[in-house]
Amino acid sequence: MLLADWISEHLTHVEALAGLGAIGISKHVLGMFVAAALLLATFIPFGAAVKRDLVPRGPFVNLLEVILLFLRDEVSRPFLGKDGDRFLPVLWTFFFFILYCNLLGLFPMLPAPVVGHDGATHWSWSGVTPTGTYWVTGTLAAIAFLWYHGLGIKAQGLVAYVKNIVPSGLPLVLVPFLFVIEVISHLIKPTALMIRLWANMMGGHTVLYVIIGLVFMFGFASSIVVVPFAFAIYLLEIFVAFLQAYVFTFLVTVFLGAALHPDH
Repeated sequence: MLLADWISEHLTHVEALAGLGAIGISKHVLGMFVAAALLLATFIPFGAAVKRDLVPRGPFVNLLEVILLFLRDEVSRPFLGKDGDRFLPVLWTFFFFILYCNLLGLFPMLPAPVVGHDGATHWSWSGVTPTGTYWVTGTLAAIAFLWYHGLGIKAQGLVAYVKNIVPSGLPLVLVPFLFVIEVISHLIKPTALMIRLWANMMGGHTVLYVIIGLVFMFGFASSIVVVPFAFAIYLLEIFVAFLQAYVFTFLVTVFLGAALHPDH
């Protein structure tokens, strides 16, 4: 029971940093700050390298270029065309910010004073997966929702955008029903974005913690079996971190394409 309580608290409790809880700074917020810092540490040197040389060299630059071009050629252009390249900075930011948030929980960082659920202050590893809470994934989904709908309204005009929610040529009697259905589907899309990312990150961490917890239940000897399984799950979690960042970016691109080109 104690193990179950520990896993539940670690996965669901949002621990505020001591002295900063009043302004909403928790371990998850700290994780997002770290992810933002990693974004700057990634793209500032990359931009400088591209500025120096149109064909930059180096393993870091080449690896990053492969990922960026993959997102451009296999995700953005099939749905947005070459004209959609102007949206790539936002799509790239979505991908790498979510990727870094996903990966942070797999790497322990320096201990930090946090306030537990009992109100007591204790030291805890500050490593946390920001996307393991639905508050973060919901905010990301809401930002994407406002972004692609805003671009759709800008491109078509508000009246035309609302009108295009329902396909033309339908019998008049069906229009109100389909309009309601389409509005509901538009609201379901960001909800699905939120739940998919949150559930995948939460689920993988739950399995990992349960497997590691078996050592405390059955003793140190069980580590001979538990550690290889935990290591395999750990590698799978790294793959899932990349996959879920890709899926989120891919779906946002699809929704953006539908908002900009309702006729397709």
